[in-house]
Amino acid sequence: MPLGSATLIEPDDPLLVHYVQRELRPRFERLGALDIIDLPHNQFTVRFGSGAGPCLALVAYTPTQHHNLMTEPWSGRIATPIDRGIDEPCVFGQGITQNKVHQACLLGLAQWLYDEQVALEGTLLLCVNNEGRSSHACSEGMLDALPITPDLMVQLFPTGFDVSVGNRGRIDLYVHVRGTAAHSANPPHGGRVIDAVGVVLDRIRKLDEEVRQRSHPRLGHEQAVPYQVVFDPLAPHTLPATAKITVDRRLLPGSDPLDTAVELRAALSEISPAGCEITVEPGVTMLPAWFPEEQIDRLHALDSAVSRHLGSPARHSVYGGSFDAGGPSARGVPTVMFGVPEEGDLLGDDFVRVSHVRAQERILRSTITTFFGPGRLQS
Repeated sequence: MPLGSATLIEPDDPLLVHYVQRELRPRFERLGALDIIDLPHNQFTVRFGSGAGPCLALVAYTPTQHHNLMTEPWSGRIATPIDRGIDEPCVFGQGITQNKVHQACLLGLAQWLYDEQVALEGTLLLCVNNEGRSSHACSEGMLDALPITPDLMVQLFPTGFDVSVGNRGRIDLYVHVRGTAAHSANPPHGGRVIDAVGVVLDRIRKLDEEVRQRSHPRLGHEQAVPYQVVFDPLAPHTLPATAKITVDRRLLPGSDPLDTAVELRAALSEISPAGCEITVEPGVTMLPAWFPEEQIDRLHALDSAVSRHLGSPARHSVYGGSFDAGGPSARGVPTVMFGVPEEGDLLGDDFVRVSHVRAQERILRSTITTFFGPGRLQS
């Protein structure tokens, strides 16, 4: 995703179509005669096993949101970043931690399963997901089209080798402020959009203090935090006619996303900036996720693989942001996130230790072996 106010990308964007169909899918095809199933929204899955249950789905994603200011985003160089206190080889490249290491692991697993002719009494799905709209539409389309519903879905994501069992949800709330454009030399008495935005932001700050009182013992609290203000037009010495404020509204299990828009409208109805109209519109939504305690045994294969290869018990943690686990979870598919650590800067360099890449693939191999081995989960 490029910098700017347009933070969403459609799954059929030409860039993603090229990457998935011309770059990623051919790499699976070159491994051998694999069972590749096309899915909606420019997605696909590679199926191994008997075709029946139990079913394990491993999911890698394609869009990358962060590290937008990386100096050499597509270098793919291998270097040892001593200046960061890391004395081992690392792979550099934008999207390496969020996407590419996980895609590489799926390719490595497919090669291993095909070359070794690994017999699986059940169904393994290696899925490529194009979600880049801060929604669950791609996962929903995937689940609708899959030949079997997964008994466990592991979304590959940089979790620091923790098993992420939950996260808050998020809805973007759009506050539109409409007023009067004017030359800055002759500002109108009323209708100054910039002044109205200041009043709106003050009220949202108070609402944030109120909603933070709602909390979950593991997931944390709700919030209402503005993270983007866009004025229009941006012209020389001109007061803008409109503004769009995007509010990050975090959700907990049981929260109704649409109710948050009603709540924000009510809060802003208490103010009335002169000459300006204020409206609230709900935007893109990701649901909260919480792994069912009564199904925790489904994580045995992953937990034991983590313990075996990292030498310490698996950690069940919660993810501080929002991602795609809430979508499948809401449809009754037990879902967790798991993957390598992310050690780079949010906007700067993105890199992963080579040892972590190898560790992730070993963990996933062991997870598959245990999941479909003796004493395996009964679907």
